[in-house]
Amino acid sequence: MFQRIKESYRKFMKAELMCTVEQFPAFKERITSLFNGSDEFRTLCHDYFLCMKSLTQWEISIEKDEKFIREYKDLKRTLEKELLEFVDRVEQK
Repeated sequence: MFQRIKESYRKFMKAELMCTVEQFPAFKERITSLFNGSDEFRTLCHDYFLCMKSLTQWEISIEKDEKFIREYKDLKRTLEKELLEFVDRVEQK
């Protein structure tokens, strides 16, 4: 069990390192060296990774919310049009 936890931790740490290197590819070697040798730098990479992950989730959520709002605004206009058409037909009778 300890081995699985250790492997999961390594994968997570690799994700943090990869995220940082992807953002700053020109400094790949220096980032990797600092990541492997400095707890403070690893913490900074961890914070950056969590920030990027959260930002991505928020952007996806906002896009979904904006789409949802647009769809309901379209529905509102359609219903308003139908209501006015109905009212107009009734008045003409």
